Amino acid sequence: MIPRIYGNDSSLRLIQTMVQGDRIPHACLIHGEKGLGKKTLARYFAMAALCTGENAPCGVCPSCYKAAHGVHPDMMYVEHSGKRQGFSVDTVRGVCRDAIVAPNDGARKIYIFADCDNMDIRAQNTLLKLTEEPPAHVLLLFTATHRNVFLETMLSRMMPLAVCPCTAEDCRNALLDAGCSSEDAQRAIAACGGNIGRCLEWLQSESMQEMTRHIGELTAAIAGRRAYDVLRILAVYEKDRQTAVEFVKLLDLQLRDALILKYTQDHLTGCDKQSALTLSQILTANRSVQMHRSIQETYDALQANVSPRLALAALGGQLCQAGL
Repeated sequence: MIPRIYGNDSSLRLIQTMVQGDRIPHACLIHGEKGLGKKTLARYFAMAALCTGENAPCGVCPSCYKAAHGVHPDMMYVEHSGKRQGFSVDTVRGVCRDAIVAPNDGARKIYIFADCDNMDIRAQNTLLKLTEEPPAHVLLLFTATHRNVFLETMLSRMMPLAVCPCTAEDCRNALLDAGCSSEDAQRAIAACGGNIGRCLEWLQSESMQEMTRHIGELTAAIAGRRAYDVLRILAVYEKDRQTAVEFVKLLDLQLRDALILKYTQDHLTGCDKQSALTLSQILTANRSVQMHRSIQETYDALQANVSPRLALAALGGQLCQAGL
């Protein structure tokens, strides 16, 4: 079965143009926030590059059949390894050795490095030569949340391909195709915007539903300059580091929505449109930069093992100050 891609028409057209014109790059980075279908697009790209039929991926040729059933010998998912479940140097060295060997079935060998956000710098350095001067038959596909997880030397050797949230209509169709009811689809889109993966996760997780509710309350408290409520809501997440990290990431998306709502209604990805709209009315460019910087500093502090209680308390003070 050909992977169904919702939205991202420009990325699909680019892939099809490259495949039809036989101008496929040797390395591509598919990047975008969690839940937007980066791995699905990578699989689609790989199937199209290996397809031997017309209108790739055709879905009916032997190559597409094998790829769809996960048994194509030239389409390989590189396994995560190492302490942080990135890709260890030994794993990367194994790929480099194998890449020299000619393909088994077709004209290409494709290696998919999925979820590269924890990719070790040493592993990236080990990959440099392969990404710069790969054998003609090799295609390397990477997926990551942010481009900046890669070294500049790696980025210069890869073609970037951004994955964006889809429209509410496309997201609704995806959720209905996944078996969700129309009512549940509407609730999820209202909470998560056009991020299909996050909508599905939201429907299955009561804790995530509570988190998105708190994001809406926090956004309204910032807009209303209610310092006590800001600190009270943040304090809920001071006991668990990973939950605090997820909360901070969602807050940044909510700030992004508030800024977008000053100019347009498209591609919202936050948790509560109404509170984002309220916040947008007091936002200036300077306040937006200050808030985003504070959120990013808090995220970095949490990743660096700073106490969640201290990090979130500091964030609360900075958000209140920026909102004045």
